[in-house]
Amino acid sequence: MATLEELTATWAAANQGHVLSFAAELGEPQLSQLLAQLRSIDPAAANAMYARATAAPAASGADDGGGGAVAPLPDVARSCTASPEVRARWRSRGVAAVAAGKVGVLLLAGGQGTRLGFDKPKGMYNLGLPSGKTLFRLQAERLLKLQGLAGAGAPPIPWYVMTSAATDAETRAYFAQEGFFGLVEAQCFFFEQDTVPAFHDDGRIVLEAKHRVAVAPNGNGGLYTSLQSSGALDDMARRGVEYVPQNCVDNALVKVADPEFVGFCVERGAECASKVIPKQHAHEKVGVVVLRGGRPQVVEYSEIDAATAERTDADGNLVFSASHICVNYFTAAFLRRAAAEIVSLMPLHLARKKIPYVNDAGETVTPEAPNGVKLELFIFDTFPHAATFAALEGARAEDFAPVKNAPGPGSSDSPDTARALLGDYHRSWLVAAGATVADGAPVEVDAALSYDGEGLEGFAGKHIEAGAFVVRGE
Repeated sequence: MATLEELTATWAAANQGHVLSFAAELGEPQLSQLLAQLRSIDPAAANAMYARATAAPAASGADDGGGGAVAPLPDVARSCTASPEVRARWRSRGVAAVAAGKVGVLLLAGGQGTRLGFDKPKGMYNLGLPSGKTLFRLQAERLLKLQGLAGAGAPPIPWYVMTSAATDAETRAYFAQEGFFGLVEAQCFFFEQDTVPAFHDDGRIVLEAKHRVAVAPNGNGGLYTSLQSSGALDDMARRGVEYVPQNCVDNALVKVADPEFVGFCVERGAECASKVIPKQHAHEKVGVVVLRGGRPQVVEYSEIDAATAERTDADGNLVFSASHICVNYFTAAFLRRAAAEIVSLMPLHLARKKIPYVNDAGETVTPEAPNGVKLELFIFDTFPHAATFAALEGARAEDFAPVKNAPGPGSSDSPDTARALLGDYHRSWLVAAGATVADGAPVEVDAALSYDGEGLEGFAGKHIEAGAFVVRGE
């Protein structure tokens, strides 16, 4: 264990010795906290990350360094136009993979509900559904239902839940408090997202308190190294997991481990894949999956000029319309290769932030304008390195109900809009099954009854009162 003197020498050699400027003033336990944190950070490696992030534009993960004209993906399968037989084949193949124990699910759940006016992990947020279910519970129960569809002999589907330093303890406690939502405790594998130091604009690491360096999560692309360091990749190997669908916690409609998507990916032999939805309009502010330099990549809306964004095909559809909604798929082998080989090739993106810091006089300064940067990796920057990539276009009304902004009139991507989207989708299931549904607030179908609309034949001819929660066995 490095001593104070050894740490002082190491950090000074990296030109970051200012982080120990106030060590002589600290008593216990603050000095111990500072030393423990500094032992966990390699300042030379941190410097190298900063240099890498600031040396070149962070627009591409391609080997050619980025740039170049974008082109649409040459082959995007569309579930809405695929025949029922093809969709059934994909679904059957996905369910079979679940039954064989080859599927594990990766959940990104490190975010807090700050923008929702909620001071806990976002997954604990109650959407205001008739059931009162939280985002975590909605996804857990869909996972449980899929296990049931796979058959009595199917093993539990491993659920790899990536938390953050800010949410880890509370998330674990919540799962335990809720009895893991009916899942088996051993199938829930929690691991923390890695963090990296924040930097002043001049490259100095930010000291946010006399006893603490400022660190921040390293972006959703940090999951690759976090999977490795946490032992999650080894756990996948031990369980025989080969296919790993991934989603975020704040999508109220997401089909967790969607067997149709998994089966499609397995059939295509994809190393990684993305489930996309059509853009609402040419200038919607979303990332789009394209080809750049002949490789699949996600580009931000700001990287595509207006004329390109507005291009249409012969049928009048937008050419660049494959919105990335962070519903992806990876083989376990690709995740392992990403952690070992690809992360070092991924661009580091700069996020300019207002970062409180301690100045040379020992005063805490709260800046009024951005004064530094945080470094982030993006999950999709591995796409260019896949030997085989595939994209499946789903439907916004069936696959995407983001919960990002506070509720209230006129708010988009809010609990209110997500609740309405989920209710409309569940209403469509019941109507398709032959039920009638009263006008008014949408209904909610319990996951124990149906994963994505199947098994509701018993509601044919029934009338459902709006706002009613359809319980198991009803």
